Amino acid sequence: MNNPMTLLKIQIFYVKLQAGQINHPYDLAVELEKLADLAWDEVDELYPNSLLP
Repeated sequence: MNNPMTLLKIQIFYVKLQAGQINHPYDLAVELEKLADLAWDEVDELYPNSLLP
């Protein structure tokens, strides 16, 4: 990972999950979608001219 903020957000997510702060499936889905969006943003930065849509 190139972006340290992305790694930090993943770590914060993990801590919140382990602490039981994310206890509803909808909340889990929202948090995972945020992380997935961050990951795709990084892919776009690393490979700006790729064939990905």
